[in-house]
Amino acid sequence: MARPVTRPQYAQIAVLVAAMVFFLLPWISAAMFGFSRPGDPFTFANLTEVFQQGRAWESITATLLLAVAATVVSLVLLVPTLMFLHLRAPSLLRIADSLSVLPMVVPAVALVSGAAIFFRAISPSFLVSLWSLVPFYVVMSMPLVYRALDTGVRALDLRTLWSASSSVGANWLQTILRVVLPNMRPALVSAALLCFAMVLGEFAIASLLLHYTFPVFTVEVGGNNPRGAAALSVLTMIVTWILLVVISSAGRRTRTTRKASS
Repeated sequence: MARPVTRPQYAQIAVLVAAMVFFLLPWISAAMFGFSRPGDPFTFANLTEVFQQGRAWESITATLLLAVAATVVSLVLLVPTLMFLHLRAPSLLRIADSLSVLPMVVPAVALVSGAAIFFRAISPSFLVSLWSLVPFYVVMSMPLVYRALDTGVRALDLRTLWSASSSVGANWLQTILRVVLPNMRPALVSAALLCFAMVLGEFAIASLLLHYTFPVFTVEVGGNNPRGAAALSVLTMIVTWILLVVISSAGRRTRTTRKASS
């Protein structure tokens, strides 16, 4: 006999439905607006017009290159740092955790203004390069990337893995590459996705430094073709969610494989 639905369950269902409406309704409205025209309820013409513009692929290529560079730099900096903190200086973890959230409270305008004054004094040509955005993106994504990696490190018995690897003659580099990183694969992929998604949506810094990236292109399109900009935003969201689903599936398969092997 089925159990009757209690009041707390009704409340949970109501909260879930309200949350789904709150998050999905704007995207559904944007999709309806972006993939339609007067007299045509569904069309890809708005999106096609966007990609036919001269600098569309230039902005997409630049953003993808920046996303890859920022992701690699973030992982190279934070993975060894977290390992050192967990193994050699666990008392500093709270300080590092507090410092990692500072980019969330510092406005992008203040960050860019201070950095621009500094770099113009020592290397005026640096900010002209597209690659000058990489350190800014690394800093802006640090709160998310740090927590994703820290969660992965905490899920491991890092001291035991390190001691076992050292006992068979592996040096620190071999231990990181062959022992620690394979066990942190889900955390590494999650951190990479978070950094990648941040770069795909970051507009303020690129605009202030006068670089032409995908978010800047999207805002520019919105001034002349709002339906095309809406369709482009929905497409970006769909691609991001597909990547998230793929990463979640890979993480579940990895955990299942570990349980089966153990």
